[in-house]
Amino acid sequence: MPAYRFLLPPLFAAAAPLAVGADLSEEIFKGALRYTVQVRTTLPVPFHGDRKGSGLGAGFVVDAGRGWIMTNAHVVGRSPSRVEVALYAQEYSEATKVYVDPFLDLAIIRVAERVDTRGIAEPRLECDGVPPVGHPVGAFGHPWRLPFTGTRGIISGVTARYRTELLQTDAPINQGNSGGPLISLESGRIVGINTAGIRGAQNTNFAVAIKYACRVLQLLQEDKDPSPPDLKLVYFRDIDNRKELRVARSYAGDGMLKLLPGDVIRQVVGEAGTIENETQLLHALRGRLANSSLKVMRQDRETVVSGTKAPMRRVLETRGVYASGVLFGPITIRDALEIGARGLMVHHVEPGSIGEAQEIEKSDLLEAVDGAPVLDVDELHARLDDARGRQRRVMLTFKKIASGDAMFSYTQRNLLVRDLRMIGPQSAGP
Repeated sequence: MPAYRFLLPPLFAAAAPLAVGADLSEEIFKGALRYTVQVRTTLPVPFHGDRKGSGLGAGFVVDAGRGWIMTNAHVVGRSPSRVEVALYAQEYSEATKVYVDPFLDLAIIRVAERVDTRGIAEPRLECDGVPPVGHPVGAFGHPWRLPFTGTRGIISGVTARYRTELLQTDAPINQGNSGGPLISLESGRIVGINTAGIRGAQNTNFAVAIKYACRVLQLLQEDKDPSPPDLKLVYFRDIDNRKELRVARSYAGDGMLKLLPGDVIRQVVGEAGTIENETQLLHALRGRLANSSLKVMRQDRETVVSGTKAPMRRVLETRGVYASGVLFGPITIRDALEIGARGLMVHHVEPGSIGEAQEIEKSDLLEAVDGAPVLDVDELHARLDDARGRQRRVMLTFKKIASGDAMFSYTQRNLLVRDLRMIGPQSAGP
């Protein structure tokens, strides 16, 4: 995947229908000040996919009564973090995470009770589709820490090249814009959440389409689980841009949706529209984790496959064990089933730590502790705590991604256990 940089912006105002041909960009950006926020995050110990440190992003009010703000998952972190928000011309107040999506770069956070958002007019969201190529849009955020800044451009396209489906725009989006909205300069509706830009590319930026976020928000407001399903499927890359979702491997268990290699997923029964990529499939199945059916093409014949689905791992329930500068947690490699990986992996190694001195590296797979497999964080914590109490080292066996003529290599390292603690919820959920 080409390197691309995640960034951060806010959004615009809910306006009355605009006159045809009228340029009300100034009014739209002015309206954005009322419900756009700055988001400041401090993240001390990162799980895989996050980075340690502090950063500034954006967000926008989507449920004034509940004090809910929409932003990017990478802005607030998928790891335990301290999140603060500030409305225009106000001080920062602490916020809590309501939901962080395991698939889309999307999060909902709640402002502190003392911050009154009830008088804020919620912006209108374009939940019914995506704007066409050439549609004028504006991004509003805090690029390079220049607060509440607006830029403009057009919708350049829609792509699923980077796993999730994203809107492409030439509206300038820079560091500090992520989490803010991409705004239609014709309707005044939010059409996307500004998310990323390609390093070194001119005017090539991306946003999560707001229509996918609308479904998550609706389910949360109805007190329903918005988790996408974990279908345990591996797909062929759509290199030729055929806009088809073809199954390469299936690891679904009994009773789940059982698809075969080569199946092309066409439609979710009961949902309008043809499925072109994984984002569209998971969108159509959100809130439908019970038995449902897919129309698939199998050996040039249409067939219907039915079954139940388990949710993807809930981000806010992720737990890890930190010891000697190393964070161990669940395996998050997307194709873990392809390589038979089970148990735990290294998510972070602190520079200058005991773990770094032992040449433990991020993404190493933990195979065994003192020769015995350890499959969950509670068992690992107990084993390390016992070793610490006995003042002895533990022997850790790792599987590593290798280079050259081997796919994997194996190492064993003696670790002196220091600064042992749990990261995330202290006990497993139900």
